[in-house]
Amino acid sequence: MNNLSAEAKVGLLVLVGSVLLLYMTFAVGKYDFGEKKGYRVVAMFDSVAGLDAKAAVRMAGVKIGTVELVELEDSRAKVILRIDPDVKIGRGSEAGVKTMGLLGDKYVDIVPARGASGGQQPGERSGFYKDNELIEVTASPSDIDRLVGKLSGIADDVKQVTASLRQVFGSQRGEKSMEDILHDLRQTTANIKEFSYALSGEGSELVVRLNELVRNLNGMVNDNKDNLKVTMENVREASKSAEMALASIENITKRIDRGEGTLGKLVNEDSMYSNIDNAAKGVSDYVSKVERLKTTIAFRNEYMFPKSKSYVTLELKPRPDQYYIAEIVSDPYARYTKTETVTSPPGTTTTSETYEDKLRFTVEFAKRWGNLAIRLGLIESKGGVGGDFFAFDDRVKFSLDAWNFNSTEPKNLNTHMKATATWSITKVVFVNAGYDNFLNSSRAAGFAGVGLKFDDDDLKYLMGSVPIPK
Repeated sequence: MNNLSAEAKVGLLVLVGSVLLLYMTFAVGKYDFGEKKGYRVVAMFDSVAGLDAKAAVRMAGVKIGTVELVELEDSRAKVILRIDPDVKIGRGSEAGVKTMGLLGDKYVDIVPARGASGGQQPGERSGFYKDNELIEVTASPSDIDRLVGKLSGIADDVKQVTASLRQVFGSQRGEKSMEDILHDLRQTTANIKEFSYALSGEGSELVVRLNELVRNLNGMVNDNKDNLKVTMENVREASKSAEMALASIENITKRIDRGEGTLGKLVNEDSMYSNIDNAAKGVSDYVSKVERLKTTIAFRNEYMFPKSKSYVTLELKPRPDQYYIAEIVSDPYARYTKTETVTSPPGTTTTSETYEDKLRFTVEFAKRWGNLAIRLGLIESKGGVGGDFFAFDDRVKFSLDAWNFNSTEPKNLNTHMKATATWSITKVVFVNAGYDNFLNSSRAAGFAGVGLKFDDDDLKYLMGSVPIPK
């Protein structure tokens, strides 16, 4: 290990890091190689708002598969579900879109049919769904607008109850009714008292008990007279508060009808609505353009026997036929230094040549026509041009690059040209090989490399899988 050069150690470190990153990517992203396991079933929904590919499929709360594809078919959402091979779904089961908790992720819930046993009678179809069959019964997620409508109806009912209380207690008629009730209560008490006096002369036990009852009633009325007055005052104050609130609401409504204030202008003036509508459309167009911008980040290392070069690439693609490329390159031949030393005596001249590892930058604009793409810009901090030819649905790419047209470096005077073949083994992993600087024989070298690339979906998945410290 101590005999390896610094460049070889850096290349080995990058290679080990790439292998570890590849392993972590497959472990976190749960990528599958080869043919996917399980079977597929199809479900049609009126709406699957918030449901994305790779969402879970559950039955009785247990995950039994994932959502493989969500697409539009005949104005309805077509959802293809990948079910684990050891799970059987009985015919007549219902598929619905639900949410995990209040703010959790959307998932597809499979509810088996009641009494379904999955049995099979002679001459009938299997009691379980087979590959690519359609689940007939589906349920879309609840609409939040319907819930808002119900809450609005409840608010109207409360308003009507408040208006009724205002009519009963907030007027002079209501106050007069309460006073009449108290007067009748006092009159009734007096009548009972007179009746007790009439019966007191007979000396019977009934009269004694009636006298006691009358005394108790008199005491109750006298003790609660002040409480009744306080209650009436509270009712009167509540009525006044309700009247003031209703008056304020009526005043606000009149101002809105006259077009005063921001809300009044919004309701009564079409120009305000048009401005808001145009602003909303502008924001929507901007968001759509940002969503269409495809981003790809790649890391690769090329071993040049014995030196190596490392690349970090950022690709921005606003359109399928037009994209921008930015790269940071760690080049072991980045800086050339020639030193001449004269010894005295006898005056001999000694020449030494050294190369220093520095970072170089690539910024290119690319335009594609079919399977052919042309690139222009800076290549490793020098003006250059390149071309790409794509094959096998872009899984294979052949590239030819030329830069550093006016080099003054000894033994490297010709244009730097590089031929590369790249093969994407999976969506994430790719390998490449080729011949570098083949116009300068002293610097020409073959190379082989390996790299990783991540698109928008991979980056969102990786960022979502990173735990957030609490």
